[in-house]
Amino acid sequence: MGKKNQIVYPRHMFWNRFYRPIAFLLARSRHYKRKTFFRMKKGESYVVLSNHQGGLDGILLPYSFSRHLYGVLTDSFMSIGFAAKLFKYQFGIIGKKKGAVDLKANMDMLRCIKEGGSLLIFPEGNRSYAEFQFDMTDGLGKFLRFFNKPIVLFNFHGGMGSEPRFARKRRKGPFYGEVKRVLEPEEYKDWSDEKLTEVIKENLKVYDSDSGDLYKSNRRAEYLERMFFVCPKCGKVETLYSRGNYIYCKECGLKVEYTEDLHFKSDDPEFKFKRLVDWYNYQIRFVKNYEVGDGVIFKRGKAKLYVSHSGEKRKLIAKGPVELTAKTIKFAGKTIDISEIEIASPINGTNFNFSTTNEDYLVKGDARFNPLKYVLMFNKLDTKMRNNKADIYYNLVERN
Repeated sequence: MGKKNQIVYPRHMFWNRFYRPIAFLLARSRHYKRKTFFRMKKGESYVVLSNHQGGLDGILLPYSFSRHLYGVLTDSFMSIGFAAKLFKYQFGIIGKKKGAVDLKANMDMLRCIKEGGSLLIFPEGNRSYAEFQFDMTDGLGKFLRFFNKPIVLFNFHGGMGSEPRFARKRRKGPFYGEVKRVLEPEEYKDWSDEKLTEVIKENLKVYDSDSGDLYKSNRRAEYLERMFFVCPKCGKVETLYSRGNYIYCKECGLKVEYTEDLHFKSDDPEFKFKRLVDWYNYQIRFVKNYEVGDGVIFKRGKAKLYVSHSGEKRKLIAKGPVELTAKTIKFAGKTIDISEIEIASPINGTNFNFSTTNEDYLVKGDARFNPLKYVLMFNKLDTKMRNNKADIYYNLVERN
């Protein structure tokens, strides 16, 4: 029996040794290469920070380190019932509320370091959407000072090329991870909190479209409509569809190729975008300027609505078409007042979660469901999330 609220247990080291051959096989299957192997000093704790490109980053990254890392993961993962409890028992996973200040998670991280463990944190809190780096909390540097431990900055490269968030099939191309820099306490002790945060941001920023690497597939654009919902030529919503290497608009006939070097190409002179982030920013401007009326804003696709609590099995409460208006979001058999929405965030390619004053929900969409458009519009409409400026990830700010 351990102490109450204990984080680090000897069993975690045992399960870490058991995990390594599995991680090796998983890395081989994903054509992932570790370019560096970091040997952690005996008796020393570390804080590992990484950019976040793929759905398996939290599994692949520890393969590059000699000792166990205590991962900090979104609580949506911690609501899959028995499996989540098992992984928490085996590996000591620390659950954190997505997009919100979580004091318990912060205390668990501090306790982990105090007990001699090392942390793995994805400070952006979100997997890459359109390559840009998500905002990190202004208090990141100040928070890391409490640990007073070496900060290891790790880079994934090629995740956006080989396994982009919108896709179902991987592409052939370079995919690797490496330690970019190690910040010792003696190095950053005299830095301001702001400088420490900026150094971290700069060293974690990765744009695969700048690399010149090629990612080969005959389905490069497949499911881009999970990210894009506004045609930049005719301005219509929910008219985009993808097939093979192209994305089209059913309304105006726009045809755009997503190329092997992660850029856009079109013969249409009205299409000006070069990279994913350009189209993403166009959608930000579209939502900001959207004239809200009494009609339906979005009504396309089918989804399942779950009640989702950390550490508990999800409960299905509705399934069917999703309809968003200025006042409500409706699922078959369930209507929710959006003014009560406090936070929301896309998860994976087709899912998003949101919390109201009294409940936490998970929405799981069909194959071409776009979760981003709902979260962006929540930041436009009269929600608690917008009024409290609670969303630091999918707020209506253009990215670069």
